[in-house]
Amino acid sequence: MKFSCSRDQLINALSIAQKGVSNRSTMPILEGIMFQVYNNQLVLTATDLEIGVQTSIPANVDTDGEIILSSNLILEVIRKLSGDEVFFDKEEGNQIKIDCLLSNFKIKGYPTDEFPEFPEIIEEHSFSMEAPVLREMIRGTLFSVAVSENIPVLTGLKMEIDKEMLRLIALDGYRLSLRQGALKTPGDGELSVIIPGKSMNELLKLLSGYNDEVVVKFSKTQIFFEMGETQFTSRLLEGEFINYRNIIPKEQTTRVKVSRRLLLASSERAALLAREGKNNLIKMDYNADQLIITSNAEIGDVFEVIPIENSGEAIRIAFNSKFFIDALKVIEQDDIEICLTTSVGPAVIVPEGGSDAFIYLILPVRIAEEA
Repeated sequence: MKFSCSRDQLINALSIAQKGVSNRSTMPILEGIMFQVYNNQLVLTATDLEIGVQTSIPANVDTDGEIILSSNLILEVIRKLSGDEVFFDKEEGNQIKIDCLLSNFKIKGYPTDEFPEFPEIIEEHSFSMEAPVLREMIRGTLFSVAVSENIPVLTGLKMEIDKEMLRLIALDGYRLSLRQGALKTPGDGELSVIIPGKSMNELLKLLSGYNDEVVVKFSKTQIFFEMGETQFTSRLLEGEFINYRNIIPKEQTTRVKVSRRLLLASSERAALLAREGKNNLIKMDYNADQLIITSNAEIGDVFEVIPIENSGEAIRIAFNSKFFIDALKVIEQDDIEICLTTSVGPAVIVPEGGSDAFIYLILPVRIAEEA
């Protein structure tokens, strides 16, 4: 195994591959990245057995071969080098020599025999999508994935393909997040899978800075995301996702138009005192033309007023401030509508004007007056 490659390209590729490295494995080999060289390319692979990342860069290959190197060590070594091109030469005993300008390292590696194979793509279904659209959809739903594993399927994001549209849904028992976006190439029929939230968090990192097309392929047990020279794969969760459509109220007694920017800023100020209380609570009084937001704690009170357009009844309701703020932060547009039924019914946040690009549902907190 003997080759050379660009230092800058290698740093970028190692940073990508490192997303798949296991941090808490009992198998030291999973804390490494597999280097494979053939056909004038260097292929880097990492996995923690739940997700896998594989990426490649051009290389000048004298001799094919493969080795596993410690992820953290090799990345730090390459970052510290000062030359433009790095030369690798594998020696006996899984030791590799690294040369760059006046620097010379010899690093002990691992044999590749026991390293898990990167899953073969069994393409039962596929579609493609613009990366920025997918990135915003994941960012706009991932925070609602359940942390507790009491209901395992809720620790994942549900992905639904319906004709030319993709929907992502997350639900943790207190809130629901739904995003919808157009596919670049449509899927084949109506399909749905559940992807672990941890996997989607790593995918979101990989999508940062990538703005081209993403090709998505999946089978019954695996899903693959292809982003140029990089492939990301994750296992799928088994089980039946909760019927989220039954949770969203069909009617409302109060429908309010409000500026997301004003509401977010006001809610964040109220949350400063809410954090000092016992339940992170902010109260909202929706009147005919104004919304009054209050929060109380032993150290003080806050009172905020912002303008609204209320086409329904006045209502008083309270929320966990974090849940409300989380939803407002990931919405891009400023004009939103909040739909309410009763003081103990969920609030539904949708775009103004009837678009179905997103739906955020938040359960209220029962306040003393309603007990």
